[in-house]
This record gives sequence, C-alpha cells and structure tokens, in this order.
Amino acid sequence: MPAQDGPPAAQPSQQVQLQRLSPDQLVSVIFRLAMEISVLRDRLHTHEQLLRQAGVFSDQAVDDHMPDQDAAQACAKARGELIANILEDLS
Repeated sequence: MPAQDGPPAAQPSQQVQLQRLSPDQLVSVIFRLAMEISVLRDRLHTHEQLLRQAGVFSDQAVDDHMPDQDAAQACAKARGELIANILEDLS
C-alpha cells in the first residue's frame, strides 16, 4: 500500500485546543483508539490466517498490494470518519 502524506487536516470548525481538554476527554480518545486497534488486529489476523490456509494469497501478496482508486477512496473516507469521531470525543 502506498505511503500516505498524513491524515487530512482538520477543518477550522473541527480544530480543538488540546490545552483546554480535560484528562477524561484525553483518556476517552486513548481508549477509543485502543479499542479500534484491538478489533482491527483481531479481525485482520483472522482474515489473513483463513485466506493463507485456503491458499488464496501469501503474506507477500498483502505487502505488495496496491489498492485501486475506489478502495483508496473508501479507506480515506473511513479514516476521515475515525478522525471525526476522535474530534467529537475531544469536544
């Protein structure tokens, strides 16, 4: 997968002053991210193991994959939604 230039910049209406956040808000964001990562890792591991066992692809095929434009746009949309959810927790 090609390297990203970084996450999209927050829109002015979404920008948050981190200095004004409460510890509870910051902890909420950390836990949201930890939960997202945990679920993704579990599901990814399961999918890769099942597909590898079925002989569908190898680990190298995953590493070499380049998504098409539709898939790249879907990933960008999901990434934007995650960022929006995090910003919501911070407000």
